[in-house]
Amino acid sequence: MIRNLLVVGLGAVGSYAVYKVIDRLYFSEKKEDTENETDNERKTSQQVYDNADSLEGELGGLTMCSSLSANQLAFLSALLQSENPGVVERTLCTIGNLAAFTSNQNAMRESNLLQAVVDTLKKSDESSGIQACCCQALANLAMNVANQAVVQSCLPFVVNKIVQSTESDATTLSGLKLLTNMTVMEDYHHHLYPAVPKLLQLSTTDHDAPVQLQSLKVLVNLSCNQAFIQTLLRSPVPPTFLALLQSTMGDVQLRALTFVANVISSLEDEVLSSDFAADSLQAVLYGSGGRRRDIYATVLKLTKHPSEDVRRQASRVLVAKMLRYDNQD
Repeated sequence: MIRNLLVVGLGAVGSYAVYKVIDRLYFSEKKEDTENETDNERKTSQQVYDNADSLEGELGGLTMCSSLSANQLAFLSALLQSENPGVVERTLCTIGNLAAFTSNQNAMRESNLLQAVVDTLKKSDESSGIQACCCQALANLAMNVANQAVVQSCLPFVVNKIVQSTESDATTLSGLKLLTNMTVMEDYHHHLYPAVPKLLQLSTTDHDAPVQLQSLKVLVNLSCNQAFIQTLLRSPVPPTFLALLQSTMGDVQLRALTFVANVISSLEDEVLSSDFAADSLQAVLYGSGGRRRDIYATVLKLTKHPSEDVRRQASRVLVAKMLRYDNQD
């Protein structure tokens, strides 16, 4: 019965592909038939469902589907097992697009397709294309809070990839998008402690604006967590970081200012350590009376900025009395 349902409604090539894959994966009672399948038959099956061109129509037809059926979910899950990277990437892109619909987000979790995407990322080794597509799909799926408990298991992998990256690439950007969505709430912030220095570094990468902005978005989320403030203050920060407060890119300027406002607004006098590294965020914000006065002058000007959001964040900095330690100079 299930085999007949698979054949009906999926198109010849896709149906045969899923038929063969599902037959091997799920119909264990027919194991002896599978074991007797010749090598040529195995290769033919693999070639059919690994042919990206023949699957393009099948996947394209699913893109706007707002409610995936069990057969369609099984089809996507089977394609993730392909040994053809192109097929896997195309499937992941389709999954990412389908995740725009809440009903699909839930269905992917309940059918274990979400877990299959997480597993695909973890075993992706050095395939940057698959990693980027996985992270983007997971970023979309992580917008559903119920999905985050499944997605969080891959955060150490993603954090390590970002920390170890030597240059910005598609994986870095999509990984940062995933971290942004996973840090809207504090539940999984603990996975990101190792990433803080790298995030601060990437936030000053002005030659890659999307990566720069996405890094700042993650930092803003982390700075909302009181438990994270000391880690942020102790972390090394590029000397050009404060120049972001005067960035000509509005989104970058606003996020940098919001990050600074969050950090200093959450501090109490007794929290600041008297022992801090010269290149730490604490040194940048509090280490020199002259520097603090420069920051104050910059922020004061921003209270007259055309953007209401910028004015609001600048006012938060001033209200927090960032210069409360000037008497110590």
